[in-house]
Amino acid sequence: MQTTLAALAVITVGYILAYLVFDRLRDRFGYVGGAEYVVIGFLLGPRVTGLLGAEQVQDLTPIVSLALGWLGMLLGTYFRLPALAIIEASHLRIAFTEAVTTFGCALAALLALFHYVSGYAWTEAAVQAVTLAAVATLSSTAAIDAVTRKSGQVSPIFPVLQLTARIDALVAVAAFGLLLAIFHLGQVSLKVRPPTATEWAVINLAVGVSSGVLFHLFLGPRTHLQEAEGNSRLFVALAGAIVVASGASYYLNLSPIYTNLVLGFILANSGSSHRDVTRLLLNTERPVYLALLIFAGAAWSPSSPELLFVAPMFVIIRLGARFLGGWVAGGPAAPAGLKTPRLGRALLAQGGIAVALAVNYTQVRPDLNADLVLTATLVSVLLFDIVASREAGEVVGRTSGSVASVPEDAPRAEPMPQ
Repeated sequence: MQTTLAALAVITVGYILAYLVFDRLRDRFGYVGGAEYVVIGFLLGPRVTGLLGAEQVQDLTPIVSLALGWLGMLLGTYFRLPALAIIEASHLRIAFTEAVTTFGCALAALLALFHYVSGYAWTEAAVQAVTLAAVATLSSTAAIDAVTRKSGQVSPIFPVLQLTARIDALVAVAAFGLLLAIFHLGQVSLKVRPPTATEWAVINLAVGVSSGVLFHLFLGPRTHLQEAEGNSRLFVALAGAIVVASGASYYLNLSPIYTNLVLGFILANSGSSHRDVTRLLLNTERPVYLALLIFAGAAWSPSSPELLFVAPMFVIIRLGARFLGGWVAGGPAAPAGLKTPRLGRALLAQGGIAVALAVNYTQVRPDLNADLVLTATLVSVLLFDIVASREAGEVVGRTSGSVASVPEDAPRAEPMPQ
C-alpha cells in the first residue's frame, strides 16, 4: 500500500512539474511532444526511485502489447481503398518518393555506422540499422496541425504532408515487420522444419489477415444501440481483437504493430462499422500513447557506452536523410504547383509509432543492444519534437495562400496527443 501511495504521489508531483515546464515550451515554441511522460516513467523506473522495478516493468508487458497493437490498428485504418483511389497521383508519387528515399539513405548510413565504425557483423548491423532506419523514416503531422491551428494558414502542401506522414509510417512498419521475419529469432519444434524467411513473412501477414476476418465476422452488422452501449461493446471487441493478434505475434516473436496494421486495414475496407472503429481508435489514442511513453521511460536504461556516440549520430543521420528525402520528393519528383524542396523540414516530428517500434524491438530482440535502440529513439523523438513546429511553420508560411482540396474520406494524420 505504501509503495502504491508513493507511486501515485510521484506521478502526481512529476506530472504537475513536467506539465508546467512543457506547457511553457508549447506556448512559446510550439512544442508538440510528450517528453513529460517519459520523464515521469524514468523517475518511477528502477534507475531512479525504483517504485517500478524491473519485475514490475516486465509485468506491464500485456498493457504495452495492447498499446502497440492499438497504434498499429489505428495506422491501418487510414488506408481505406476508396479514399486512396481518389488521391492525386502526384501526391502519391511525392509521398512514396520521400518515404523510400529517406529510408534508403538512413539505412545506408546506419549500416556503415554499425558495421564499419562499431564493428558488428553484417547480420547484427542489418538488424539494428533497419530498425533505426524505420524509426528515422517515421514522421507525424503534429507540428503542421499545430501551426495551422495557431496561424489559421491553409497551405496547398498540407494534404500532401498528411499523406506523406501515413506513407512514412507504412514503409517503416512494413520494413520492421519484414526485418523480424527475415532475421527471425526463436525456435520451433524439433519435429517441424524451421520456416524460411519468406514463410515467416507470410505467417506474419496471415495472422493479421485471419484476425481481421474473424473480428469482422464477430463484429457483424451495425445495430441501433445507444451510443454509449455501442461504444462499450466496440471497445471490448477491438481490445479483444488486438489482444488475440498481438498475442499471436508475440508467441511467434514477430511484430504486433505490423500484424495489427494489417488487421486495421481489413477493418477499414470491410463492413459498415469502419467509421465507428476509426473514431473510437482516435478518441482513445491519447491515453494509449501516454501509457506507452511512461512505460518507455520506466524501461529506459541508458548504460551502454556506445550511446554517447551512436545516439547523436542517429540524430544527425535522421536529419540528413529527412532533408534529402524531402528535397528529392519536393523537388524533382513534384509537379510545378507543389515544388517544395524543403519538404523534409515539415516532417521532423516523429510521433508515437516511433516509440512503439523501439519498445517492440526491446521486447523481441533484447539480446542485441535493446537499450541503445530505445535510447537513440527517445533522444531523437524528444529533440525533433522541440524544433518541429518552428521548422514546419517555415514550410507552411512559404506555401500558404491557396486552399487545397482534400477528399472528405481521404486518409488523414491524427494530431500528436498533447
